[in-house]
Amino acid sequence: MREKLTILNAFVHDVATGTWIGSLVLLSILHAQASRPEWAPAAHLVRPLASRFLWVTWVSLAVILLTGVVRMVTWKVFGWTGDVARDRVRLLKIKHAVLGVAFAVGTAWQVAIVYFG
Repeated sequence: MREKLTILNAFVHDVATGTWIGSLVLLSILHAQASRPEWAPAAHLVRPLASRFLWVTWVSLAVILLTGVVRMVTWKVFGWTGDVARDRVRLLKIKHAVLGVAFAVGTAWQVAIVYFG
């Protein structure tokens, strides 16, 4: 049962990450297109829509963090030992450092688009 919950947690973590990336792409496209003349009839919808998707961003980030903590605590479930565990943990630390910067920059970009864009 614990293994199944660990896999489910990893799935939710990955889906939340994809949702965050999707909201970043959507907000970026929305921001880029909003100033085009063909968008004039819908221009009044841009800010409320962007604001709602920013909430999707915050919820996604919260889910990513919560499920990430669970992943961190349960990583031994998968039976990594010895050199594999050491190398895998080192790579995970590097990956999460890089992704942490990407998430900080991406979220700052989303906030800038919604509130200052």
